[in-house]
Amino acid sequence: MSGGTGMLQKILEYELKPALGCTEPMAFGLCAASARAYAHGAVARIGIEASAAMIKGVQYVKIPNSGGRCGGRMACALGAIAGNAADGMQVFQRVQAEDAAAAERMIAAGQVRMELKEDVPRLWLRVTVTGSEGTGVAIVQDRHDNVAYLESDGNVLRDTRSAAEAEDAPDYGALSVETIWEFCTHAPLARLARAEEAVRLNTALSEEGLRQGYGMQTGKTLTESGMLGGGTAMEAVCAGCAGVDARMGGAPLAAMSNSGSGNQGVTCTAPVAAAGRRMGRSHEEIVRAAAAANLLTVFLKTRAGADEGRIAPVCGAALAAGGAAGGIAMLRGDDADCVERMLRTVLGNVCGMVCDGAKSNCAAKAGMALHGAMQALALAEAGLGADEECGIVARTAAETAGNVYRLAREGAGGTDRVLCRIEEEKQGGWR
Repeated sequence: MSGGTGMLQKILEYELKPALGCTEPMAFGLCAASARAYAHGAVARIGIEASAAMIKGVQYVKIPNSGGRCGGRMACALGAIAGNAADGMQVFQRVQAEDAAAAERMIAAGQVRMELKEDVPRLWLRVTVTGSEGTGVAIVQDRHDNVAYLESDGNVLRDTRSAAEAEDAPDYGALSVETIWEFCTHAPLARLARAEEAVRLNTALSEEGLRQGYGMQTGKTLTESGMLGGGTAMEAVCAGCAGVDARMGGAPLAAMSNSGSGNQGVTCTAPVAAAGRRMGRSHEEIVRAAAAANLLTVFLKTRAGADEGRIAPVCGAALAAGGAAGGIAMLRGDDADCVERMLRTVLGNVCGMVCDGAKSNCAAKAGMALHGAMQALALAEAGLGADEECGIVARTAAETAGNVYRLAREGAGGTDRVLCRIEEEKQGGWR
């Protein structure tokens, strides 16, 4: 691989990973499975400490293969009972009905407890599994699949928490609208293999959501009702919604995640594939556009630092909708300048969409964002869009994304804690 284009391929392969189910419960399950590996004997109890952002994200989203169950305690119990840490982001793939029943019994018996931990990184959780013959501890930090700490009976086996970033992390500074456009237009198709796999996985998830009644059935209902009309844009919106419906509803199919989120991966990929098919584009053209959509999403997510962008108070699917519109722009023959205008408008429009955790209406939020992104693309193609006289919108998309995260970090820093308290009051405790 050469220079910057090699780095863009590395970013694709680093940030796009298959994940079974929502990545918040997956992180809980993976952390528990990692700790369980060093807690010998029968599992006696599980202790969970988690950041507000992680507790918020795990409350309502259904866990694959669990019979529709949800919550951090359930995710950890399933991870400890049936998970294998080697499965990574597909840690729930071995779960059976009897495992879910056993997890229910543990929770009912008070053997699984969870508490909020203050003054820790946004993406942080610690699970202690106590077995009849030993205790294991694991910490997931900074990335959903990053098991940064392992301990067995008081002996530290791994501790990479102080590392500023993973040793193999790519250089996100290589990303810009221009470099993404150049790479996705001219790179050999073999270098876009991860994007090709994203099209396959996320299209299958979208089609599952259109067939079956998952969650709020947003994509299925919008498709069948015809209330909002048809056409390429509407088909793209429905494809994105349906994929999120299926994922939030616990469909037993993997998504290709983007920046640690399956919803982001689905939202930026499935609409592009649907639009490409509707427009009669070739498989190669769809893959190139999907690669652009995914890289644009990573670009938006990393403008204020990968740690803040990976699990920020701002709805990630809303930003991924901008990536999707960028991919559709490529299918329509638009240039990088048009996409730059479109992204500034999208960011100005969705900056107030707060993430209040993963759950069924994420599909409706993704749909709202995709509608807005299609509107922004239409404006951009006409040479129009939000400019520096429009609130947080800055001179470039990169600067505008930085303003969005600054608003989230400095203006909404306590959002996750407030949401956690609301959920605790609603339910009389956390799931």
